Amino acid sequence: MFKEEEQGAILRLRPPPSLPPNSDSSESGMLSRLGDLLFYTIAEGQERIPIHKFTSALKATGLQTSDPRLRDCMSQMQRMVQESSSGGLLDRDLFQKCVSSNIVLLTQAFRKKFVIPDFEEFTGHVDRIFEDAKELTGGKVAAYIPQLAKSNPDLWGVSLCTVDGQRHSVGHTKIPFCLQSCVKPLTYAISISTLGTDYVHKFVGKEPSGLRYNKLSLNEEGIPHNPMVNAGAIVVSSLIKMDCNKAEKFDFVLQYLNKMAGNEYMGFSNATAFLRGWT
Repeated sequence: MFKEEEQGAILRLRPPPSLPPNSDSSESGMLSRLGDLLFYTIAEGQERIPIHKFTSALKATGLQTSDPRLRDCMSQMQRMVQESSSGGLLDRDLFQKCVSSNIVLLTQAFRKKFVIPDFEEFTGHVDRIFEDAKELTGGKVAAYIPQLAKSNPDLWGVSLCTVDGQRHSVGHTKIPFCLQSCVKPLTYAISISTLGTDYVHKFVGKEPSGLRYNKLSLNEEGIPHNPMVNAGAIVVSSLIKMDCNKAEKFDFVLQYLNKMAGNEYMGFSNATAFLRGWT
């Protein structure tokens, strides 16, 4: 069962005293039993679960209700509650229907099988580091592009996402900012994903150059040293959708970046791009 302690909710998935009889040994039967186990764990002896209790327990694992993998589950949960007279409560059957498509993911989450098992403890450390770092006010905003020089130096935010999709944000994380060179590893990932490692590294190396990132130089093989220097990033970007025009390339990259960001906001600054061309 989920046990609530004074210092916060600690989630432990344990078998309830008894589950409804189910002799089905098929895959669907196993998934159904996992759904029952999850329901009785969250319900804590009650016949119905408030949706907010489920979402609170979900967030404690690091999963967000906006997670693209849970889109069907959350939309179906909202729809079923609106269509019923349950007042925001889910009985076992409704719960099963809502979570059936995501039961494996949810079971992993509540059994603490993610890369960070105790996500609440971890994010507590992150929040404390965030608060300590917020007191550091040295340095200046980038000014090599006029648009960047207008940035508010008091903005400070931290967002993280684990390989299992556990997410946490603190501070000014809803205010858009320009990625600049931080987009290099992302476009490199797009090129590797769409073209393969071997093909991409026919045109760009893997080793450090020992030079400034903006130094236009080649290695002994006559290719840029790596994808993170400007020369390498230009080559990597040119490889993406080579058979498409500029508009099609732009749409493809922006949509891919949006997908990588879990369909969260991803935009493009025309003003920054225009001024960048003059620097």
